[in-house]
Amino acid sequence: MKLKKTLLALLLLAAAMRARAGELDMLLDRLVEKSMLDPGEAQEIRIGTQEEVKKEISQQRNTTLPMWVQTLKFRGDVRLRYQFNDNENNVYNQHRARYRLRFFVDAKVNEKVYTGFGFASGSSVDPRSTNQTFTDNFAKKNLYIDYVFAEYNASDYLAFTAGRNKNPLWLTSDMLWDTDINPEGLSARLTAPVNHNWQVFGNAGYFVLGEAAADPQDPGLLFAQPGVSWHDNAGVYDFKAGAAVYGFNHVKSHAAFANRPSATEYQTANTVAGGKHKYGYNSVSPELEVNANILDPVALPLLGYFGYNITYAGIYGNYIQAFEHSRDNKGWIAGFKLGQRKVEDAGQWQLGWSLRRLEKDAWLDTYPDSDFYGGSTNVEGQKTQLSVGLMRDFAVNLAWFDARPISNGARKRERLFQADINLKF
Repeated sequence: MKLKKTLLALLLLAAAMRARAGELDMLLDRLVEKSMLDPGEAQEIRIGTQEEVKKEISQQRNTTLPMWVQTLKFRGDVRLRYQFNDNENNVYNQHRARYRLRFFVDAKVNEKVYTGFGFASGSSVDPRSTNQTFTDNFAKKNLYIDYVFAEYNASDYLAFTAGRNKNPLWLTSDMLWDTDINPEGLSARLTAPVNHNWQVFGNAGYFVLGEAAADPQDPGLLFAQPGVSWHDNAGVYDFKAGAAVYGFNHVKSHAAFANRPSATEYQTANTVAGGKHKYGYNSVSPELEVNANILDPVALPLLGYFGYNITYAGIYGNYIQAFEHSRDNKGWIAGFKLGQRKVEDAGQWQLGWSLRRLEKDAWLDTYPDSDFYGGSTNVEGQKTQLSVGLMRDFAVNLAWFDARPISNGARKRERLFQADINLKF
C-alpha cells in the first residue's frame, strides 16, 4: 500500500505541474471511486502535492527573476510631533504641530552591488530637518530625495559607497552631525575581526560641500575614522571606540555656508570676516561607548514596574578639538542610556540624558543637531529623552532640551519640549 501511494503521488505531482487544481481533484475523486484510494489517502496526497507544487514554483521563480526583484524591500516611517518652544530671545512662546514622512527602497543588484533611494518630507533648503509644520491653510507639502546611493562590496570586510547616503561615520551623539544630514560623496568601510572578541573598523571618504562653475576651489571634506570594538564571551559587556580626523578643503576664506542658525532666534556663532569663514575647522574627534546587558534584571523600587524591565545600561562620550586655531576650539558631550538597548516592541523603554558644551569655533555651525539651540555652536546645556514602546513598531518619544549660549551676552536661554508618536512600516 505504501509503495502504491508513493507511485501515485509521484505520478500526480508530475501531472499537477501541467494541470490546474480542479483537474487534480477530479483525478483523485475517480481513483477513490474505483477503490484504488480511500478518501483519507486522497486528501493526504492532495495536500502533499500542493506543497510540492508551491515549492517547485518558488524554486523556478528564484532562478528566473532578477536578484533585484527577489531582494527588493520597501520601508518607511511616520512621525507626528507636538513641539513647545520657550525661547527667551522671542517675545512669545511657540506651539507647533509637525510631521515627518520617509519612504525607502533598496535592493541587491547582484552578489556584489547594492543600491537604494529614499524620499522624505522637509525642505529643499534645510539639510538638518525632515519636518513639515501644520500651516499654510491646508496647502500641499512636498517630498524630496533624501538619499540615493550605490554600494560595491569588494569582500566580506570592505565596501565602497557613492552618492547621497546615511552618514558613514560611527557616531555616539548628534553634537557634531544632525541625524537628518545625509552627506553627498564617496566613502569606504572596513570591518575586520581580530578574534572572537575583538574587531577593528575604519571609515574614510570625501564629502562634497559645494560646487560652482565660477570657482575652481570647491569646498569639501576629507575624513578618516579608525576604530576598535570588543565584547566579552558572556554577552554582558561591550565597548566601541573610534577617532575621526576631519580635513576641510577650501572652507577657510570661503563664503559662509547657507543653512546657518537664525541670527534672530539663536546665533550665527562661527567667526566670519567679510562674509567669509575665518578658520578652516580641521579637527580631531574621538568617541567612546561602553554598554552592559543586564541578563538578570534587578528591580528598582523607585521606578515601580519599569524597574523590573531594565536590561541595558550604557555610557558614551565625544570630544572635538579644532587644531588650526587655539581659541574657542573645543567641544564635548557625555551621556547615559538606561532601559532596553532598542525600543521596538510593547513594554520596551529607554531613558537617556546628556550634557554638552560646543565652543564657538570648534565646528561648523551648519551641522550640529538643529533641535539643540537651533544647531548653533557657542552653546552648552542638557538633553533628557524617554522612549516607550506601545506596540510593535509603534512608540512614544519625549524630549526636553535646556540650552544657552556660552559667551554671547545678547542671546538668551531656550527650553524646548517635543512629544512624538513614531510608527514604522
